Amino acid sequence: MNEAAATTAKTLRNELWRSIPSGVIDTLTATFGMLIAVRVFHMGDVAKSVFLSATSGGMVASLFVVPLLLRAQSTVARTAAKVQLLGGLCMAVSAAFPSSPLLYIGGLSLGLFCFTMQIPLMTQIYRINYPAEKRGKLYAITGVTRAAAAVCFGFAGGKLLGWNIGNYVWLLWAFAASGIVSGFWTYGLPVIAWEAPANSSTSLWNSMRWVREDRDFRTLLISWMMMGIGNLAAACLFVEYLANPSHGINLSEFNVAWITGVVPVLARVVFSYPWGLVYDRFHLFTVRAVLNVFFAAGILCFFLGHSLFWWTFGMALWGMANAGGNVTWALWVTKLADKHAVAEYMSVHTFLTGVRGLVAPSLAFAMIKVMSFDTFAIVCGVTILSASGFIGVRARSNSESTDRLRPGARKERL
Repeated sequence: MNEAAATTAKTLRNELWRSIPSGVIDTLTATFGMLIAVRVFHMGDVAKSVFLSATSGGMVASLFVVPLLLRAQSTVARTAAKVQLLGGLCMAVSAAFPSSPLLYIGGLSLGLFCFTMQIPLMTQIYRINYPAEKRGKLYAITGVTRAAAAVCFGFAGGKLLGWNIGNYVWLLWAFAASGIVSGFWTYGLPVIAWEAPANSSTSLWNSMRWVREDRDFRTLLISWMMMGIGNLAAACLFVEYLANPSHGINLSEFNVAWITGVVPVLARVVFSYPWGLVYDRFHLFTVRAVLNVFFAAGILCFFLGHSLFWWTFGMALWGMANAGGNVTWALWVTKLADKHAVAEYMSVHTFLTGVRGLVAPSLAFAMIKVMSFDTFAIVCGVTILSASGFIGVRARSNSESTDRLRPGARKERL
């Protein structure tokens, strides 16, 4: 086995093991964090918005991770691992003081902040350690494991809370342990020294230059902003809609966990690998546009259905779209950027994702105060579909620039 193949194999092995604790943490952001906030602490909109904005805050901060790494002359994998370990320790604070609403929100929010802050570093690792022709497939394989872990933990966690809501303390310790284990497996990834050009700027805003210089990058960022606002606003209210008695539904803890936490992740298990193959074989603009249609359909079915069947079916559609969305969200910059500019491209992408994520929770709660959930769903769906129309214009061009996004016509730049 040559060195490149050995690096790919070791990266895949470690990422498969890391996907298990990552799947557990996924249930915190998707279901249990909000469910505990509503049912245990009876938190208001401000506190819930703080929690929902934690991952977005980390994404905003990610813009500054790359220049700081340049200054530190560190390695990508070990830097990412240390940030993940810190996130696990922050979550342990919440578990150690489970009766404090402030420490619950603070510890979990800081933990999620850390985990999202290091995303550009992981994307840089995938760009260097995974070959281009099967990068989507390899990422999807770990995505299936991650989703399966989330399904199992979501089911078990829902049962625990159904038996006794006080069992949420065990969930908090599971989240903290998962953060630490994730950092352990990341630390063992093949060490990647930072190899940015010698004239690279260490300005904290230097990565933003790619928005000006790369038209395709700029086009996709605008489209992703349009789609993301609608999708994130809707996702913020999935648990709220089913669990808060003030909305007239008030399902049991297990049913809320099953519908919002298990069903969409089961769909991810089934569809992650096929979407990985699609990512490798089709034009990026086409994949993104199709995914938007499925996201919009899932949201409309969920909020307009008004029955257990439609809530479940909507979450299944949304989960199917999320399977492909996870692959494209994490890897699309690898089709655009030079080898050692991937982390910079990704830091801009995550920064803007974080900006809309910070806006989305407050926007969502404000919208349902002035409109029905039906109207809310239609607004979100139209916003998401508009994003597909926006990139459709660019996708029809036959420029050399867009050719780099076509499988077979693309040669990765060194």
